[in-house]
Amino acid sequence: MANNLPPIIFVRHGETDWNRQGLIQGSVDTDLNEKGQAQAKHVARLFASDIDQFTDYDVFVSPLKRTRQTANHVLAALKREEHALEPRVREIEFGIWEAKPFWELKASPVYPPHPEDRYYWRPEGGESYEDGTKRVQDWLDTLKRPTIVVSHGGIGRCLMGIIGKFPIRDIVRLSTPQGCYCRMEDTKIQWFDGD
Repeated sequence: MANNLPPIIFVRHGETDWNRQGLIQGSVDTDLNEKGQAQAKHVARLFASDIDQFTDYDVFVSPLKRTRQTANHVLAALKREEHALEPRVREIEFGIWEAKPFWELKASPVYPPHPEDRYYWRPEGGESYEDGTKRVQDWLDTLKRPTIVVSHGGIGRCLMGIIGKFPIRDIVRLSTPQGCYCRMEDTKIQWFDGD
């Protein structure tokens, strides 16, 4: 499945106050903070510096505010307006743990100590990484053209896991930095930050 995909460019939204404070966002609709706006502008400049490369790319955006705000900068840099809001690339939901600090979740006895178990762990009222991966795969199966997707850290891990064919134990630990973009093609995963 992943081998037949067109190139995918993944952009994680810029920083929010909740990111800075270490709070679990999931489906909570937060705004970019000042640093997040600057990160979104930086990644937009990366696209603008090589604009001709992205002419034929479709653009999909998670419906949450932080991704839409990031995408606005990217779209402006690409001198485009057309894009699709795609609910299948919204963040993995953390249920009862949303709005709580990550350290509290990690210290809880309900949180699995082993990364492989964390992939399958579903918080009460939420989703597992396995659920997120199925949702993302369903979306990937519809793609026909090169694609830019502006989404979230958890979804970026799911995308890299599928396309890069990472073992389940590694998916939950993959880095998804802000203020840059990731090109995924065949099984290659490459980050671009302009430095």
